[in-house]
Amino acid sequence: MKTISKIKYIIILAVIAIFVSCEGPMGPAGPAGADGKDGVDGTNGVDGQDGNANVIASDWISPTWSTHPTYGSFQVNDDSITSDLTNTGAILSYIDFNGTGVSIYALPTSFHSTSAGTVFYTFQIQHLSGYNYGSIIWWYSAENNYTPPSGIKLRYILIPSSNSSGNKSANPQQEILYNLDKAGVDVNNYYDVCAYYGIQP
Repeated sequence: MKTISKIKYIIILAVIAIFVSCEGPMGPAGPAGADGKDGVDGTNGVDGQDGNANVIASDWISPTWSTHPTYGSFQVNDDSITSDLTNTGAILSYIDFNGTGVSIYALPTSFHSTSAGTVFYTFQIQHLSGYNYGSIIWWYSAENNYTPPSGIKLRYILIPSSNSSGNKSANPQQEILYNLDKAGVDVNNYYDVCAYYGIQP
C-alpha cells in the first residue's frame, strides 16, 4: 500500500510540473478588431410652422374706381376681416402700378405727377358692428385732375396676432410689425413679406 501511495504522489507532482512548465510569458496583444459599421441616420423631423400660420393674402385685384376729378375709392368686402383682426392684427396693402410686378409699393404711398401734382394712395379697414365681414377701402387723391393707370392692381395681407411675446399690454399691431422688423423683414418690401410668410407673389 505504501508503494501505491508513493506512486500516486509522484504522479501528482509530475502533473503539476507539466502545468507549471507549460506556462510561458504573455504574448503580445493581438491587433484591434475592425470598427463596426455606423448605424443608419434617423429621418429628419418635420420643420415647425412659422409663429403665425393663419396669414391670409388676397389675390391681385383690378380695381374699378369710383372716381371724381381729383380723388377716387374702391372697396372690397371680406369675411376674413373680422373685428378681432381689426383690433389685434395687422393689415398690409400693396399697389402694383403697372400690373407686371415691377413697380410694387406698400401703402400709403405718394408720388409727384407733372400734370396732377402730388398723388396720394392709401387704404383703410372698416368693420361695422353687427356684420360678419369687414371691408378694405382704397383711396387716391391728387392736387389736380388725375386718372389712375388702367393696369393698377391691389393686394392685401391679413396678419392675425400670435401673441408671441405673451405681453397682453403691448399694442398687438405694433408687436407684429416689431417682430417682423426683428426678423429682418421690411414690410415696405412686398417680396420680403411674401418670402417670410410663404406667400406666392
